[in-house]
Amino acid sequence: MLPCTRAHTCCFTGSRPEKLGFDWQSQPYLFDMLRRDLSAAIVRAIEQGYTHFITGMSQGFDLWAAREVLNLQYDYPQIELICALPFDGMEQNWPDYWKLLFHQAQSGNLTCTIAPSYYTGCYLARDRFMVEQSSRVICWYNGTKGGTRYTHDYAKRKGCQIENIYRSDIFISL
Repeated sequence: MLPCTRAHTCCFTGSRPEKLGFDWQSQPYLFDMLRRDLSAAIVRAIEQGYTHFITGMSQGFDLWAAREVLNLQYDYPQIELICALPFDGMEQNWPDYWKLLFHQAQSGNLTCTIAPSYYTGCYLARDRFMVEQSSRVICWYNGTKGGTRYTHDYAKRKGCQIENIYRSDIFISL
């Protein structure tokens, strides 16, 4: 059980880098737009009383959301980041950039681990855990199949407030 109430907890779900609909490395203006929109969504949640933010710690949107929460802690010291890992060692074979973001997010923050090692379905178990602890979801959902769609739809069924920051008029759905 987490040290927070569902009413004040928000989780994130969003695409891995290859499913964003743009190349975040070669199109930095689009990546900056995503980060600004993400930061603004987090601030809106804070202004509505949310104090705990759960990230699933995957490459892409999850780790960028973690970074934004950490950046906002300077102005909003009451907020906390919770790192939800599907299994221990999930980052072991990642490129250095993602490992760095992963370890920065974990540093000094609460970490919840679903399983000691990988098993089929551990990512979905992590997604269900995050949604069941939250009343709000901030997402980057562009309609692609996968974990983000699953989490978005599960959150909808669980009655979570969903804020999708994906802009279909600017970004291309894959």
